[in-house]
Amino acid sequence: MHTRDLTRAGLGLALLICLAFVPPIAVGFLGVPIVLQNFGVMLLTRLLKPRQATAVIGLLLVLAALGLPFLSGGRGGFAIFAGPTAGFMFGWLLTPVMVWLFQRLSPAKNWWQRLWPLLIGGVLLPEIIGGAWLSLVTPLTLMPALLSVVVYLPGDAIKAVLASSIADQLQRTSRFK
Repeated sequence: MHTRDLTRAGLGLALLICLAFVPPIAVGFLGVPIVLQNFGVMLLTRLLKPRQATAVIGLLLVLAALGLPFLSGGRGGFAIFAGPTAGFMFGWLLTPVMVWLFQRLSPAKNWWQRLWPLLIGGVLLPEIIGGAWLSLVTPLTLMPALLSVVVYLPGDAIKAVLASSIADQLQRTSRFK
């Protein structure tokens, strides 16, 4: 791995850690808050190579499992990976690979072609995995659990648009390619 790649990965991990300290917004009827860390995951997915982005996200989750307060709201510890939010974090691990696969299907020629893989791999995939996980660890059955995460789709879609726009700008104005 080149120094530039290590530097980008380190900056990506620092960004994810910083976003952990932005207070989550609680949604009263569901145990899953609105957070900004998934915005960081989407941004890293667009800026880093798939393996690098997956490694950075995986390292964040390992550090959090070891007890460091690197998840939204300053949470950490292994028990979090058995709670209602764990499925969303598991979905983060798949985001870079899924976005990369969708990008291979349709090479990005315009803004929309760079955005739609992020909407599917960075928004829908973690929500589906998160909803399925929610049905495993709460009294909700699968369909109600999946329907309960629909409330997050508009906000996460906005995060994807912002992440894609920021990545486009960074790639256009710097050597971040």
